[in-house]
Amino acid sequence: MTDFDASFRSTPPTGSGVGNREQLLDLTTVLSPRQAPVYGLLPKQAATADLVEWTVDDLRDPAAGNAVIEGADVGTTGGDEFVGQFDNLSRLNNRLQHFRDTFRVSKKQEIMDSVTPVRIQEAEEKATSQVLRDIEASICSDNGAVTGSGTAAGKLRGLGVWLDPTLEAGAGTQSTDDVTEVPDAFKTQAGAVLADNALELTEARFNGMLTSIFEETGEQQDMILVAGTQVRNSIIDGFTRVQAGTGNGGGNTTVFNQGDGTDVSYNVEIFQGPYGVVKIISANPKCLPDQKRAYLLDPSLLGWAEGLSMGSTMLEDQGGGPRGYIDAMGTLCVKGCNGLGKITDFAV
Repeated sequence: MTDFDASFRSTPPTGSGVGNREQLLDLTTVLSPRQAPVYGLLPKQAATADLVEWTVDDLRDPAAGNAVIEGADVGTTGGDEFVGQFDNLSRLNNRLQHFRDTFRVSKKQEIMDSVTPVRIQEAEEKATSQVLRDIEASICSDNGAVTGSGTAAGKLRGLGVWLDPTLEAGAGTQSTDDVTEVPDAFKTQAGAVLADNALELTEARFNGMLTSIFEETGEQQDMILVAGTQVRNSIIDGFTRVQAGTGNGGGNTTVFNQGDGTDVSYNVEIFQGPYGVVKIISANPKCLPDQKRAYLLDPSLLGWAEGLSMGSTMLEDQGGGPRGYIDAMGTLCVKGCNGLGKITDFAV
């Protein structure tokens, strides 16, 4: 028996202590964070095809010289010319990803009493939490989309690729990305991305990200920054207009729906930016590529297309004990990369 196994063995007392009872507390702590804040804030909709598609459009630049000569008819010299209003209409898409985790317990364990309940219901609940974290990690990833086949699993394009203004079809990550390249008119603005390990994350640079988005969209709006630990610590320590959250029941909390009927409350810091309020919340650290990562999000420009709601399927007990699996299917929809931003690297 290994030393690790030996640490769980009881040494029988001797002498007068031979009759002493032992105590094993009915308590097991799960230390891994279960939350999925990005997935929780995404508006949900149905998906009915492997390739989920949507359209995006924009407005032309304002024309200060828009003036009509008196008496000119529409479509004549000196009048308005007829134009196609949907010349910039573009179609974007993403691939469905199938998520699954299995669970089982032995027949003996199902009937025995133990400190940590290890029966089939608890195994099912644990697998559900793990699938939820897998979905969150895929959304927050730098993964390119993959078309599913008999030899390759389909994968969705993650936020790290969606919000990269430098990528073009056939180059870098998108060279293996099996969905449409984001057209230049809809790409995330370079000023809305902080990806330089020689630059510190300062209030001025964060304001610059917000300014870049405002100059593109022209809308003053509230946003949510889902931040890794290093990003959030840098903001809390270095910015001047952040107010600490007041905890459950306080004023600075926000509630996200996890998609299974569960609501999770998060403490937030409120940053009053030049063009709106930014709510800063902690990302699940296990679901980010690294802790210098953060996504500046407007939930109205995002969505989750759900092909299969998360659910449990029980399989036939073939003699070893009850077993089953949890699975879900969906993809990330990004309807306006130019209204979003991200942080991937900075000097600390």
